[in-house]
Amino acid sequence: MKGFDGLWNAAVDRIQGERLVDHLRALDFPAALAVLGVGQVPSRRPELELLDQVAAQVGGADGERLRHALQQLFVARKPPGEAGSPDVLIRALQVGGGISRPGLPVTPEEAAQVLELLRSGEFFSDAAGTTSAVVQLTQELPRALVRDIPRTPGRLDELGEALVRDGADAFGHISELAADLLDGHLDRPPSPLTNTLRWLYGNAAATTVAETVRRIIARDNETARLAILIYARAHGIPLTPEALDALHDGPLNPQDPDLGPALAAGVQALTAQRGGEQGVVGVLRRLRL
Repeated sequence: MKGFDGLWNAAVDRIQGERLVDHLRALDFPAALAVLGVGQVPSRRPELELLDQVAAQVGGADGERLRHALQQLFVARKPPGEAGSPDVLIRALQVGGGISRPGLPVTPEEAAQVLELLRSGEFFSDAAGTTSAVVQLTQELPRALVRDIPRTPGRLDELGEALVRDGADAFGHISELAADLLDGHLDRPPSPLTNTLRWLYGNAAATTVAETVRRIIARDNETARLAILIYARAHGIPLTPEALDALHDGPLNPQDPDLGPALAAGVQALTAQRGGEQGVVGVLRRLRL
């Protein structure tokens, strides 16, 4: 990192403040990258432009009411009870969401959930927690990769053994899965690829990424979960809160990885898409299970 050190020190030398310079000069590459990523003060111009677009799209006095409500909510940071009436705020969030992210519809129920998150203060604490998780990933992932590189060649034999064990177990899983699914429900989800997942989480980089994703989709991070669900629906993915829970508790758990919960959630989504029990049975027959 000799090239980085020279460039970083040259940039730090242009900053006023001896104590601040000393702290910045001591940063390594991942930490400096994190500082650069979060150290910019966002401009409020995009926020104001969005408010003007909301007012223009709705038009008239109604548009101005929506604009004022959004301005009070997100620029002045007033609580929902002071920013406007619930009906006005919900409509404002729906219109603003449609403009800022075309194709990502916000339902009235989701807009009401956003208002509750804002009212309780959880919206901003969730946003801070999510940002912290991502920044921490930028710091830890390069170090984890450096630790993994010299260890990986010696662990390849273990990967082969894990794949062989999981492959032998797969035949039993397939027959059990087919028998269990004939009623359209997966009552006893198997746990395929357990050995392979455990080998994967023996790598520091994989564990670091999984733990970061788990923090973002955790049950108490309602803001990030809501954003993920809206985005998935806009792209035709029938993602549900239960599916996020299944990922969090199952395959993304480095301590005890289990694909079973995610598999059960996937079958539930398939059942809904294919028309219930008969649809699932039809899929099984086409797969010749």
